[in-house]
Amino acid sequence: MQTLLYLLVIAAIVALGYAFKMYPQLPPEHFSSPAIAPEMPTCVKRSADAQALLALLPVHNCAPSEDDTDRKELRLILNKLTCLDSDVVNSGVAGYNTMYLQYNTSHDTEPLTNFVGRCLNGGARTRDIDLIMEKYESRGTELIARISKKDGTNPEVAFKYFKSVIGTTSQSLTYNCRMSRAQLDRPAGVRDPGYSTPFSVEKLAPFPRTMD
Repeated sequence: MQTLLYLLVIAAIVALGYAFKMYPQLPPEHFSSPAIAPEMPTCVKRSADAQALLALLPVHNCAPSEDDTDRKELRLILNKLTCLDSDVVNSGVAGYNTMYLQYNTSHDTEPLTNFVGRCLNGGARTRDIDLIMEKYESRGTELIARISKKDGTNPEVAFKYFKSVIGTTSQSLTYNCRMSRAQLDRPAGVRDPGYSTPFSVEKLAPFPRTMD
């Protein structure tokens, strides 16, 4: 009896083994490999002025220093300006390059991807564009002046390249952001109460003139 029971157990194990082979196997997950962060997009390749500025004030990749930090931040600002231009012009069809750029409080008013989404969906205003570009321009100008002072060079050429990048991005935002226009003279639609006058005050007479 015990022998028969052992044979049945062995037969069940063999049957389960054949059944397991019939199902497709999942690929190994390779948890032993370290997670790799996505590479920072190099949108500066779409701008000749940005590339010229980086060639003029390159990052040395040496020991950490204040000068090296300034150069890296300037490179980040140029990357943000060109990626912002790319995402807005392409309407985010190929994905948002700005999503992979780090947030920096010294020159960012908000995460760029948030602004791109509002820009493409009619949630941005002209004032929003002015504030964002003004902060990038002021911070970038400050960095160029500091780097040039330490190098002992004239910053005029660097300023020229930087202003060109600023101008290109500002123009792209102005023409591609679907900003809703102000409706100050008429209601927005048939269901908008607009500037209707309540019935209780519609028939009021004008104030009588007082005699002095």
